[in-house]
Amino acid sequence: PEHSCQQSMCAVFGCHKWEIYSCPLQLATELRASGVDAILDKWDLREGHEADAFMEKMVTDKTIKKVIIVSDRGYTEKSDSRKGGAGTEAQIISKELYQEDQDKFVAVVRERDERGEPYLPAYYTSRIFIDFSDDGLFSGSFEQLMRWIEDKPLHERPPIGELPPYVTEGESTITISTGPSRRRAYDAITGSKGHAYSATKDYFDLFVRELERFRFDPEVDPLAEEFLENFQAFLPYRDECLEVVRAISRNTHEDRFVDIVHSFFDGFLQYTEPPASLKQYKVLAMDNYKFFAYELFLHCCTMFFSEHRPDLFGALVERQYYLERKRDFGREPLVGFTAFHQYLESLNHRNQALKLERTSLAADMIKERAVGSGAQFRKLMEMDFVLFLRADLAGEGGYNRWWPDTSVYLGWDYRAFEMFERSRSSQYFVKYVYPFLGANKEELEQLLEKYTAPNGLDVPQWHYRFRLVPKTLIGIEGLCTKP
Repeated sequence: PEHSCQQSMCAVFGCHKWEIYSCPLQLATELRASGVDAILDKWDLREGHEADAFMEKMVTDKTIKKVIIVSDRGYTEKSDSRKGGAGTEAQIISKELYQEDQDKFVAVVRERDERGEPYLPAYYTSRIFIDFSDDGLFSGSFEQLMRWIEDKPLHERPPIGELPPYVTEGESTITISTGPSRRRAYDAITGSKGHAYSATKDYFDLFVRELERFRFDPEVDPLAEEFLENFQAFLPYRDECLEVVRAISRNTHEDRFVDIVHSFFDGFLQYTEPPASLKQYKVLAMDNYKFFAYELFLHCCTMFFSEHRPDLFGALVERQYYLERKRDFGREPLVGFTAFHQYLESLNHRNQALKLERTSLAADMIKERAVGSGAQFRKLMEMDFVLFLRADLAGEGGYNRWWPDTSVYLGWDYRAFEMFERSRSSQYFVKYVYPFLGANKEELEQLLEKYTAPNGLDVPQWHYRFRLVPKTLIGIEGLCTKP
């Protein structure tokens, strides 16, 4: 009783020719070898036994859990004309087939006609069969048969999950309906499906449209509880977006996926500007979007470095972004990647008004929210610093610089970041760091001189306690000193 065959007694009826497997004898043998207690007339019907009674017992006996009908042209013709044993079986089976549980009977097709149609008895033609007509595919067909016998289908019904938050949550909770679209995009990308691009585009387009749900009232109070609740509500959608972007970075290498990631951020950036419909508003009313843009941009850049995708990284930091609102006011509408890190007046106001005495609330939030994102906070700090260098290497200056807020957490652990420590090896620097930094050692040394020169570039400083030292974080003296 411990053996599975005791729970899987199976009767085998049908044709008596099989080009490779002498059916049903060989099939029954294969089944027994695979743990199924197969019953066959050649083994179980003895001299003096009643053949019709034996066949009827195979169908009606409650200990027989499954009945296999093996069908080819000869068997089908005899069954339909009610000739011979096949005809007798047809009379017995056709009656029981519609009275018994549908899961008890299955036809195994051994032969097809000239049109490719399976040979099946008339009483079975509307039912699902298992195709054994191609001997080259025997293994797959046999697995399908074994799964049917053991009630272990290849595609099992998934468990019912929870209803989406936009259905179950109250009106005060911000939810967006991107879940099904995200799953479709992720499955298509990871499965290399032909519709991967269109599914990804649909997801990103929907995500950008749904961002409207996070818009603050124009007179938002940054001290109100719903202010931080808005920031917190974005977290699950940040993570699902990162899941799709990670799938892109690991599974695609087409230029159009690079383009679509840039287009997504281009659409995201529009929310950092007030919509044309607002005539009066507080500047800080867009601060949630500015923070979301900074956080998501930083995470994606960090991911692209870890996945070694300089093409995706380059699309974000080298291409420009178009802001319609700036053009409407007569300003330059094309902006660089530094637009993803803007001053957050609301967090500064909150820090002062509530006497929180924090150096940077933005850095605090990036650190707290890194948990569960798939990125170590130290790696986010490293990329924040790289973006700071990258912006200064471009030499635009003014408001087009990148302020690495997370560097306030360097504290006393002040040493070169890992990518620069590893870049003592010239080979490592050229292969892994240069494509992202866009500068060689000589160019970095020239930039460092600008930080120390009179009237040179300002170095980030957080009151009297902390001042950024780029030279140390780069480890410039050891850079490219080894093969």
